[in-house]
Amino acid sequence: GHGYRVLTASDGAEAIDTYRRLKDEIDLVLTDIGLPKLSGWDVCRNILTANPHASVIVASGYIDPNQKSDLKDSGAKDFIHKPYLPEDVLQRIRAVLDARRR
Repeated sequence: GHGYRVLTASDGAEAIDTYRRLKDEIDLVLTDIGLPKLSGWDVCRNILTANPHASVIVASGYIDPNQKSDLKDSGAKDFIHKPYLPEDVLQRIRAVLDARRR
């Protein structure tokens, strides 16, 4: 729904692999910090190293202020704090995608 094509990954390693294979088709990455194998932090860093212009949104129940600052410095576009409503996520996604087009 909502006009988005969604790709999923069961863990951080699969997320990075999927991004590397399909990066030209991916407009935005939404990752949780607490992923198996590789953390969302590692996913964010890997993706932004491969493509500094990638749009990455990080979700977490708690993000340490220093970690949040590091993620922002590395290029993460937004943070979503849990618990969240689907409408909030959609609004954040739309805002990040709209900002890319400017």
